[in-house]
This record gives sequence, structure tokens and C-alpha cells, in this order.
Amino acid sequence: MKYVVARPVGGITINGKLEFLLDDDGEVRMFDSREQVRSFLTAAGVGAEELRHMTIMESRGTCRKCGSPLFKSLSPGYTFQCFNCDEDFYSFEQNT
Repeated sequence: MKYVVARPVGGITINGKLEFLLDDDGEVRMFDSREQVRSFLTAAGVGAEELRHMTIMESRGTCRKCGSPLFKSLSPGYTFQCFNCDEDFYSFEQNT
């Protein structure tokens, strides 16, 4: 199980658009547990109010194309997204 963190773009919660926490290489940062996410964000100075507006997403299987964790897609009509492939998939395209 892997976890990623998303927050509203520009801190604007009403637009529904999210941006993901990235690592030093510009890739989506993945964590091994929710506790690891919270510890990382707290150490980075994220306050309780800002943390409340963030979304912690849990992986939903493994990508058949590359073997990386799949997450719920934010793109309408798709079920999964793979950050490694940088692609969204329909449910029938992945075996979860």
C-alpha cells in the first residue's frame, strides 16, 4: 500500500482541482503509511488547518503496464491513474 498527498491548487478549495506533493526529482512523492505522510508534513511546517484541506490518497492496485501503484484518477471518465506511466486508465485496462 502506498499513499500520495494532494491539495487544492493555489489553496482554492472550490475549484476542485488538486496538485500533488512532489519529490526532489519532480515526481509524485509516495509514502508507505498515513502516519509517514502526517509526520513528513508536520516536519515541513504544515499547520493543522492546511492539513485539513489536503487529501491523502491510498493506492488501489498495481499498474499492469509498469508495476507501480495505481491511484484513483482525477480525470473524468477514468478509474485509475499511474504516476510512473503518467497515464489514466479505465477499470478494464487494469487488473487490481
